[in-house]
Amino acid sequence: MRRYVPANLLDARPHIVVDGAPRPGTVCTLSHWPGTPTPEALRADLSAEIALGALARPDLVPDVEAVTIDHYDEDGVVALALLVVEGLAEAHAALLVEAARVGDFGVVRDRHAALVAFALAALADPERTPVEELRPRRRPADWLEVCSVAAAEALRLLPALAERPEDHASLWTDEAVAYGASVAAIAEGSVSIEEHPDVDLAVVRVVDAVLTRPASPTRWAGRVVHPAAVHSATSCLRVATISGRRYELRYRYESWVRLQSRRPRRRVDLSQLAGELSAAERSAPGATGASWAFDGAGAITPSLHLGEQDSALDPDRFVDDIVRVLADLDTGPPAWDPYAASAGA
Repeated sequence: MRRYVPANLLDARPHIVVDGAPRPGTVCTLSHWPGTPTPEALRADLSAEIALGALARPDLVPDVEAVTIDHYDEDGVVALALLVVEGLAEAHAALLVEAARVGDFGVVRDRHAALVAFALAALADPERTPVEELRPRRRPADWLEVCSVAAAEALRLLPALAERPEDHASLWTDEAVAYGASVAAIAEGSVSIEEHPDVDLAVVRVVDAVLTRPASPTRWAGRVVHPAAVHSATSCLRVATISGRRYELRYRYESWVRLQSRRPRRRVDLSQLAGELSAAERSAPGATGASWAFDGAGAITPSLHLGEQDSALDPDRFVDDIVRVLADLDTGPPAWDPYAASAGA
């Protein structure tokens, strides 16, 4: 049976790395990351699915004991657990793959899987984790050490969590409430989603900005609408959010990884659009001189944003500019292509 060895304790010994890039001593990579040498026959949307494929095709995976991850997230820790926790894949493979999908892509197909994902996320959150070593006063400065402690706790907890997620409500309640409020807002119409399929764009308009927001600085706290509520309602991978005079355009994570179930529209560079919007902000009535910025097409989930400022631009003008620029840039070469041999290298 394989076992988990934290990345900071490997000492270059032969190992399998999941949901990441090769390290010194890596003899097999099982990852959906761009540019990683995952065996082609095992490639899949999620690293958890790749791990399951590796269990089914042991001939494609070297017989080494150590398995590692170099960061903590739901897809990575699920992939790790499927490989090292005896009996877990046989008992809960389908549920855990869906939990990984919630964690990485924010797509909810099964409520229990969502609760598992929310609980796993809480383990590494310093404000919510029950693991004393990960609380703010004792939290290691080295992220690999944080990953090691959180992953070890996840591996211990996962069999029981997958069996009965309702028994672990203290871990998932905060996020489940935020997610549920956003789902309800979409259903009631206080949040609407309009799609522009020609440019793979979903426009999320928040009519009622008073949604349940968590107090802790978690991954969803900076969003007006919980990402999983939006991503479960649209397959578009470019998402613009309009809430009052706060606007943002963000690329979803699926367009950064080497997705296999479909080929997403490649990312384009929105730096020029950021400049155009900044110039428009300066000349608009009530201008504040605010400047737009784009994080870069190669960032994991990059956004075109104004920061914590109101825009002087009309929201429809913002959408029209996005649609126009995306339509134009999509005719040219991509700024980020996860399927290119050098991507992520």
